[in-house]
This record gives sequence, structure tokens and C-alpha cells, in this order.
Amino acid sequence: MTSILMALSLFFVTPNQTCDYKIFVTKNRYVADMWVWKSKNRYESKNREEFWTEVRLKYQADFTVRYVKTKYNADLVIYFTDSKYQSGWKKNHRLKNILHKVYAK
Repeated sequence: MTSILMALSLFFVTPNQTCDYKIFVTKNRYVADMWVWKSKNRYESKNREEFWTEVRLKYQADFTVRYVKTKYNADLVIYFTDSKYQSGWKKNHRLKNILHKVYAK
């Protein structure tokens, strides 16, 4: 599956491509490091690690990510929420407050 998400501009690559971070999507919200809300407005997501917006071009991405099948292979475990007010970091994580500082344009 290839799609581009922009929170900080994320580009999802296929399993055979290299990536900056590996993501596991869980259905159990209590397991997630971060709850993510999918925004339709790219500018609403600016400098917000927990807001992701779909875009179409890889060159717009700040970094690349790939879905993995188990949380043990992931750099980050996420849960997609329907409410932007519930989104955010739920656990201390090495990537917390780093993603938007390093990659924000």
C-alpha cells in the first residue's frame, strides 16, 4: 500500500522500500503510543504530530514510514481516532516531541 500522509508530511511506502520509521496500527487504543486523527486539511496538521493528512506526492513528505505486521517490529504503535481532541501521545516515547521539530518545514 502506498499513500502519503502529512502530519509532518508522512509518506507510506510499500514493504520492499526503505523507510525512516516503521508503524504498527493497532485496534486496541490502550496499546498505542500515539492516537492519530486523520485531517482533511493539510495546514491544520502543520507542526502537529498527532494530526495526519493524506497527500499524493512523495516529495511533499518530510519522512517515510511503512506499515509492519507486528508491534514488535515497529518504531511507533498508533491508533486512529475519530476525534482530534482525543489525539496525541499516550505514552512516553523516544519520538515524542521530536517528529515535528526535526521534520517540520
